[in-house]
Amino acid sequence: MSVLMMEETSALSDACSTIQKLLKAQIGETRFDQWFAAPTQWQFADSTLTIRAANAFSANWIRTKFSDALRRAGEELLGFAPSIIIEASDTPVAQPPRTKPMETPVCAPAGKAADTGLNNRYTLDEFVVGPTNQLAHRCACSVAEQPRKQFNPLFIYGDCGLGKTHLLQGICRRFQALHPRKKWLYLTGEQFTNDYLESIRLHRTEAFRRRIRQVDLLVIDDVHFFMNKKHTQEEFLHTFNAMDATGRQVVLSSDCAPRGIAALTDALSTRFCSGMVARIDSPDLPMRLDILRKLAARRDWHVDDILLMQLAQQPVASVRELEGLLLQAVTAAEMCRSHAFDDSSSVLQSAIRGVRDRMNFSTPPGINRIIHTSAEYFSITPEILSGSSKNRVASTARSIAMYLARRHSHMSFPDIGRAFGGRNHSTVIGACQRVESQLAESHVISWTASDGVRHQAIAEAIHNITALLRRR
Repeated sequence: MSVLMMEETSALSDACSTIQKLLKAQIGETRFDQWFAAPTQWQFADSTLTIRAANAFSANWIRTKFSDALRRAGEELLGFAPSIIIEASDTPVAQPPRTKPMETPVCAPAGKAADTGLNNRYTLDEFVVGPTNQLAHRCACSVAEQPRKQFNPLFIYGDCGLGKTHLLQGICRRFQALHPRKKWLYLTGEQFTNDYLESIRLHRTEAFRRRIRQVDLLVIDDVHFFMNKKHTQEEFLHTFNAMDATGRQVVLSSDCAPRGIAALTDALSTRFCSGMVARIDSPDLPMRLDILRKLAARRDWHVDDILLMQLAQQPVASVRELEGLLLQAVTAAEMCRSHAFDDSSSVLQSAIRGVRDRMNFSTPPGINRIIHTSAEYFSITPEILSGSSKNRVASTARSIAMYLARRHSHMSFPDIGRAFGGRNHSTVIGACQRVESQLAESHVISWTASDGVRHQAIAEAIHNITALLRRR
């Protein structure tokens, strides 16, 4: 080994050692020894700190509880926050980011079994399918199995954390398995933009275009990153036209529908809408329960169905939040057991209370927001909801809005009554008690929405309205 290589290895080892000392000063020696001592492995290279924990549980705990502290420790040493990778020791070693943007995309060359770098969990078989994502999943399977036959482009959109990236990477995996001699490329909108700008700077635009346009399947995640980027939009429009003309498949995803992407050119928006546009919505209660069961099974966590149902009923809007809730609940139970608390019921209640505390609004929603969101959900006007109408749907929506106001705002019963057309406090109390009784009885409500008659458990309606309130 050369002197230069020995000095570089020593410097990297010193960096890890120093970061460990700084982290220990932040979180205390006891917590550091519990989570970061051997067999946890540390590696620092190319401005990336990689921590390999003993198992998935420890990796998840470190990622949830100590990521910020690790970044602060790294920034104190280096002057900038390093990238942090936290993984279990039984997963492949993650490669640090490469310095040339031209090399960052994931691409499988024809006829070669490449190390894709895709998330191992993101397969189409592992995707939990339900009423809110069935169309998007079906289209994804069709594109992966028979590209260009029906949908080109395929445009999948929906809020953050609902599974868009899962579907897009699942398409790549199945495409690679079924068409091993064909080329595919997976990029984020940011990667496409950065690579294009870098190719201009290096006078390599033709090489960039050949690399992008000669694949059989081009997948672009988070295409809303193109908004307000005129030159990137022009380049991608030419890319799309070239690929479409040569019979190549394009798949895109975004947080919103094509027409909703701000400052997107009409030409590009029209191209996005020219194929299949599939929306993903928040999972309903049965889907959330199924997702939690699969997440627990994947990690070999034995979780009581009672706890899973309690978690599924929490007001979360995304799969990502569900996964976080499950981790928090299991971790709470695990910590209780490690301290010799054997009463399973108390452990369960402790976990549920912790989850509920974390799901509280950081800023309580205003009463007007609750009224407008509830009215919109039930396809009536705010004036009808807070007015004197005795219509069954209006009465149900009003009672639920009062219940939500009492649960999530700091308003008293009289204050809530005044906000709902000057009603007295006993009316609000009665409405809240009625909703609680219906929740206990798993009551089903019905109303006519823009897409037809809906029948839904009141618990599900309250969950969905709360999730909407949390996003606004």
